[in-house]
Amino acid sequence: MPADRQAGSYRSGTGSLGPGRASGSAAVRDPGERTRVLLRMWEDLARQHVSMGGGCACGIGGVTVRLQDFEHDIADYLVAEAERLKQADVLALLSQHVRFDPPGEDEIVKVLRAMADTDSPPPLAVVEWLLQRLERTLNSFAKLHGGAAASTVKTTP
Repeated sequence: MPADRQAGSYRSGTGSLGPGRASGSAAVRDPGERTRVLLRMWEDLARQHVSMGGGCACGIGGVTVRLQDFEHDIADYLVAEAERLKQADVLALLSQHVRFDPPGEDEIVKVLRAMADTDSPPPLAVVEWLLQRLERTLNSFAKLHGGAAASTVKTTP
């Protein structure tokens, strides 16, 4: 396993220590680093699959979906939340990377890469707004479905 994927390498989270701090670990407070951590986490999680309706984890005997299949749902949640809270700057960033008809692919990856762009960075308030929601969402996916990745995600109960 590459060093950046070993246990303890995912140091995001929004636990009791606050945004960007993970229980029992050094704080990752830099929004760019938090974004890169989430990008690595999502890339790992998106390749995995879960079995629904019975059968083993390999999908035999049930319906198998990739966690990546939920990517558009996550993007839709972010857009709906930004619309509800009237976050025009967030919507501007999301509108560049999220498509609805037909649904796009790799939308979360594209949004995270845009958030981490050092050449043309989005406003810090936009990055923080998205990080709060994506950290919570992706940590939940990792905890529930992450397999090996779940053991490396540092979140509080």
